[in-house]
Amino acid sequence: MTERATEVAVIGAGVVGLAVARRLLADGRDVTLIDPAPPGSGASYGNAGTIADYAVMPVGTPDVLRSLPALLFDRNSPLAIRRGALPGLIPWLLRFARQSLPGATARNAEAITALLAAAARAGSTFSVTSGRRG
Repeated sequence: MTERATEVAVIGAGVVGLAVARRLLADGRDVTLIDPAPPGSGASYGNAGTIADYAVMPVGTPDVLRSLPALLFDRNSPLAIRRGALPGLIPWLLRFARQSLPGATARNAEAITALLAAAARAGSTFSVTSGRRG
């Protein structure tokens, strides 16, 4: 393995890692991109760089909250948590439950909408400046 001095190492050559590395290079940083696979061949390949601006509903919603007891305790549930781990998860589950209430769900959906709008604008700019369209 070759050693190389670098100012910044970016782990992962997916769309996020490439965007971060590109921005750092534009700011004059010495950047090393680290990924065992070719750039864009992991998760970014599977989603084709899609910014899902239609997917603004958070995971935690009142419907999920109503389903939580069955999800936690039904043997056939797709959610599998070892019973011994439940005590340590209680603080997280309580926060999840609070964020699944109607008011919090609406606020979280608004926040996700704002983040996705900014991401779509940045993605469009990134595509144009890297010579790609669409």
